[in-house]
Amino acid sequence: MDIKAYIASGILEQYVLGKLSPQEEAEVEQIAGQHPEIRQELSAIELALEEYALLHGRTPPPGVLSAILQRLHTEQKLTAHPGGGRRAWLGYAAGLLLVAALAALLALYQKNQQQQTAIAGLDQQLNTLRQSCDSVQIFAQRLEDALDFVRQPSTRAIVMESTGLSEGAVATVFYNPETRRSLIGVGQLPAPATDKQYQLWAITSAGPVSMGVFELEAEDQPLQEVDFVGEAQAFAVTLEGRGGSPVPTLAQMYVLGNNS
Repeated sequence: MDIKAYIASGILEQYVLGKLSPQEEAEVEQIAGQHPEIRQELSAIELALEEYALLHGRTPPPGVLSAILQRLHTEQKLTAHPGGGRRAWLGYAAGLLLVAALAALLALYQKNQQQQTAIAGLDQQLNTLRQSCDSVQIFAQRLEDALDFVRQPSTRAIVMESTGLSEGAVATVFYNPETRRSLIGVGQLPAPATDKQYQLWAITSAGPVSMGVFELEAEDQPLQEVDFVGEAQAFAVTLEGRGGSPVPTLAQMYVLGNNS
């Protein structure tokens, strides 16, 4: 049995969150009893989720995603094996998305508890609760969609590193030429002025092509969707006027990464 592949499949996270059928749960427990590595991974996942819930009890701020994405970039660069880096950032991405989903559900539960203590305006509270449930469902669907996309074999993770304009600046483009879809994860970029906005560019043989503008912190979006540009040789992020620019301002290029 390929232990690493089994751990990377995401079934252990689903087991901890109670998303498996009784038959699937029994299978996980049997395999965990036979393999100490899987049992240790289960314990680590449970401990991480429990500690996060106990310490915070609320939806993590957007900065948490940025910090973990930056850690993914570091892990990917430090892993020498061609397939090792991919497994590392996939594991972190899966953990990140699962923790975010658990925190969102915990926040909903706490809000529900508070509403139950109030008698007046019960109808209004129930309507608010329904809206909250709808929001959490949409958020969870976005998390699952992002995780599925990142884990696709044809999805590439292109790390864009600082050009020297801002030390430590980093962002990642998740690029899939088969599905013709692109997402961006912001690792670390300095906060822009209110009249400025970051813009992503694909560098092609014909020159730079805009992939759209994006925000540093997008509400309820762990990864932001951007335009797909085929045959991209590299990617870069520049700081432009709000709404974007038809051509990149090279003097304001913060990060750059090759699509290799």
